[in-house]
Amino acid sequence: MVTSSLVTALLAVAVIISLAQLLGQLADRLGQPRVLGDIVSGILLGPSLLGALQPQLSAWLFSPAVRSQLNLLGQLGLVLFMFLVGLELNPRLLQGRIPLASRITTVGVLLPLGLGLALADRFEAWLPDLIPGDHALAGALFMGTAMAITAFPVLARILAERQLLGQPLGALAITAAAIDDVVGWTLLAAVVAFSHSGSALQAVPTLVATLLYAAVLLLATAPLRRWMERRQRRGEMPGATGQTLVLVGALLSGVATELIGVHLIFGAFLWGLAMPRNEAIQDWLSLRLETVVLRLLLPLFFAMSGLNTSIGSLNSLQLWLAAGLLLAVAVGGKFLGTWVVARASGLPNREAQALGWLMNTRGLTELVVLNVGLSLGVISSELFTMGVLMALITTAMAGPLLAGLGYTRRPAPTPIL
Repeated sequence: MVTSSLVTALLAVAVIISLAQLLGQLADRLGQPRVLGDIVSGILLGPSLLGALQPQLSAWLFSPAVRSQLNLLGQLGLVLFMFLVGLELNPRLLQGRIPLASRITTVGVLLPLGLGLALADRFEAWLPDLIPGDHALAGALFMGTAMAITAFPVLARILAERQLLGQPLGALAITAAAIDDVVGWTLLAAVVAFSHSGSALQAVPTLVATLLYAAVLLLATAPLRRWMERRQRRGEMPGATGQTLVLVGALLSGVATELIGVHLIFGAFLWGLAMPRNEAIQDWLSLRLETVVLRLLLPLFFAMSGLNTSIGSLNSLQLWLAAGLLLAVAVGGKFLGTWVVARASGLPNREAQALGWLMNTRGLTELVVLNVGLSLGVISSELFTMGVLMALITTAMAGPLLAGLGYTRRPAPTPIL
């Protein structure tokens, strides 16, 4: 007999994906990335709105039993999304632009990271409950990493909508974002390893093991890549067996990095990187996964993030001031770091400003960092809520600011997040 918790879970899934689709379409009509609607839908279903207006309905719809099922599906969606991120990261984007993009990424990561650490130090003295636990440095590192990272998929969507991908600005932005993506995930892996061990020295074996795993994975998957490429040259694509190998590999790779001591998302990301750098195969795999991942499973991850986000928990002037400082430091650090290097490298002011606002988009990537930090107990729910608001605002502000610089949106959206 079907259990009541399963019925409720299915109902909750239907509500979540329906609201995400509705708000995603609204965001698209307003000239915003669909991910903005997904984030807002998660917040509305959490204690910030539904839990405040209808606490009994919220408690029934998202009971502990239902949450555990939604969390499993949401984590599955996150793993497969990270596989897609690794799959679609094209090394050819880096050709000819690495020196300038590397300089932009270096300063654009280090400046907000350093400012984030400095702000976390002030929070520890001013509002110590924001960074709980015995290892305040781990929480500070998570906070700095969240400020330093850029959402590569969201940035790619914005560039596509404005038909900038084929222009010099778009090419530079996508290259810098690709490098930023790799640096950001590597930095997050280091921070996770540090939070588990409590010291930089003890985190080294975990990082070395992760690097060794990545190297072994790239070598071990060479036969799979050759097999897929041979089939593609014959006009065939991997059948059911190939699809199963890809999916099972992504899951097992996530298990491997989780056991190593970093996080399962890194294994999925590395498995995506290990796939053939063949556009036809990449498109074929993406088309078969994107609908299920982006329209069904990933909204469940946003919903779980929303259930952990309580705007009402920011119930004092001090907390709202802290949230404002967090936003200002995150935006200022990322924008200034990018803009200064771009201007010093000879880019016109308009293009340098546009690049700065593009690199400020955070979206889902920010939520991944925050969720990992919250699950490890190194950031508080209040700091998590501040980070979610920061992700929402920095993602929403990019479009209008770019339009103000003359980079208007055109009706040619691509089906990426």
